Amino acid sequence: MILVKDDFYTIMAAIEEGKAIFHNIRNFVRFQLSTSIAALSLITLSTVFHFPNPLNAMQILWINIIMDGPPAQSLGVEPVDHDVLKKPPRKVTDPMIDRRLIINIITSAVVIVVGTLCVFYAEMRDGKVTPRDTTMTFTCFVFFDMFNALSCRSQTKFIFQIGFFSNRVFLISVLLSIAGQMAVIYFPPLQYVFQTEALSAS
Repeated sequence: MILVKDDFYTIMAAIEEGKAIFHNIRNFVRFQLSTSIAALSLITLSTVFHFPNPLNAMQILWINIIMDGPPAQSLGVEPVDHDVLKKPPRKVTDPMIDRRLIINIITSAVVIVVGTLCVFYAEMRDGKVTPRDTTMTFTCFVFFDMFNALSCRSQTKFIFQIGFFSNRVFLISVLLSIAGQMAVIYFPPLQYVFQTEALSAS
């Protein structure tokens, strides 16, 4: 680090920003890995136990590229949490992906997988897999993923503590992702591409 100003406040601000960048990278990694593991686990479980696939190839592609892109990137611009200065310095030898982060990733992935599978099997009680069943499963996975992104904004605080509107880039990206998901479900040309069906309250 090169100091261009010997003001103590400037040094503290630089340390705070550096720690914030580190935590934002961890949040990004947690979200990306938990989503990828959840999607891979769904397909693996379906293949191993000879279950019908809850998601088709285009839906998985949508989740991995479109849905994960904007929300994941917006986690990288999460505002600085001033409490980071209260934490002790991190050792240079400490890995970025530590045991605690691995536990958080696995926990998030398990919640997404279990929740999605519960919806899938509740939908196919008649023993048949219909476009409505896969659409419902696909949509539930996406919304589980959005809630996962919300929880990944901070490793130590609840969303109510950091504020819903403190990261407007994140809020906009989530709203755009949800709008895109609605288009996939209700816009006929996209319904054909993603093999979805319009959902109704009934």
